[in-house]
Amino acid sequence: MKGIQRQTASASGAPFFRALKERMAMALSIRSGTTDDLSLLAQMNKRLIEDEGSRNPMSAAELERRMRGWLESGWLIDIVLEDGSVIGYAVYQRRTDEYHPDQTVIHLRQLFIERGHRNRGLGTLAFRDLVRTRFPRRSTVVIDVLASNPKGLAFWERLGFRAYSTKMR
Repeated sequence: MKGIQRQTASASGAPFFRALKERMAMALSIRSGTTDDLSLLAQMNKRLIEDEGSRNPMSAAELERRMRGWLESGWLIDIVLEDGSVIGYAVYQRRTDEYHPDQTVIHLRQLFIERGHRNRGLGTLAFRDLVRTRFPRRSTVVIDVLASNPKGLAFWERLGFRAYSTKMR
């Protein structure tokens, strides 16, 4: 597992991303997740676990309980929609930087886009919308990417993230 860190969150980007966002802005939206979403979130989380090659053995019922626990303990869960249909989700938590208590760190635990909606720029748009509308300005975004997930690593590197630490087993 690699810990990847981006120094500052910014919604601005290359002209390509601005044009892409303008083209798709009407179709993509983000709303807060609720306990009504737990079953769907657990199903998507199960697909994320498969896609990233995680060794997590949790069942859908266990994943649903875990999602409920996150909602009840300060984690934020957002639902990503395209034309009103759920296509993904994000799980994150606001934290204080351990070395700079006046700065905010966003631990983005999961960002998932359904398989049939990938490679269309929606993951990039969802992340940029999170940065723009959900994360405090100038916050640091920290993610973890499993070593078994090269596509995920490539996605985050395209967004400007770089390895900060390596966790080994």
